[in-house]
Amino acid sequence: MNARPEDQDAIEAYLDELFAAARDAEPAAARRLLAEAEAHLRESAARLAAQGLGPEDAETEAVRRFGPVAAVTPALRTPLRSVGRLPLHALVRPAVGLAALGAIAVGLSGVLSEVFGRLWGAGFVSGDLPGVAYTAARCAVLQAPYPGLDCAQAAAQHHWGEVVEGRVFLGAVGIVLLVLWRILPPDLPLPAGLVPGLGAAAFLLASAATGLAAGSAAVQGGQGVGAWLSATSVALPLGLALGVLAAVRARRQSALRDAAAR
Repeated sequence: MNARPEDQDAIEAYLDELFAAARDAEPAAARRLLAEAEAHLRESAARLAAQGLGPEDAETEAVRRFGPVAAVTPALRTPLRSVGRLPLHALVRPAVGLAALGAIAVGLSGVLSEVFGRLWGAGFVSGDLPGVAYTAARCAVLQAPYPGLDCAQAAAQHHWGEVVEGRVFLGAVGIVLLVLWRILPPDLPLPAGLVPGLGAAAFLLASAATGLAAGSAAVQGGQGVGAWLSATSVALPLGLALGVLAAVRARRQSALRDAAAR
């Protein structure tokens, strides 16, 4: 008769959980980690029992000191060189998470654009660059909601609304994607620094592009700087933060992998 889960000792239950968590890892690394974990736990429990703890308490304390499974399994993540062999479904959840973060960042830049417009005027956010002109008919359409403003001012007001509303809408889409990301089941563990590294690259490239655009607009008179500056103000710190996170995770995975190899 099979033993019920509640009849298992603490070490056996922990090893079962570790085995389940390691099922998609490289076989050799998973075998080493399971063997070393069991040896360490048994040795620790024996030492604690020799110090006076009962067998069950000794095993429970040994497991507690060893740490949760989630703290051990990063050593089993897929190495970067093997990412190309992963099935496509392994990338779905990370892709949804990055898309959610990107869309929410756009939404935050929309909020900043609203603030910039209220502080320095619609022209700062979405004013047209020198040389842009509208037909009389188009000016009439633009000025209709804004009586008393000339064509350029009305156009800036109109474009400001489009910038803010469009970006905030994308931010709302990002929240929906974030909820989807939360409910998607975890899949194969990717290299620790891969996902934040990709996010860092995307955000840093976006911050460079929007920063250059903001500088160009500033040189040409300052109209429309705010739309680009609001994007840079969100993308740059996010890119830097994700870059640091990628480096920390990659270093931690390397240390865990070296420890597992010993």
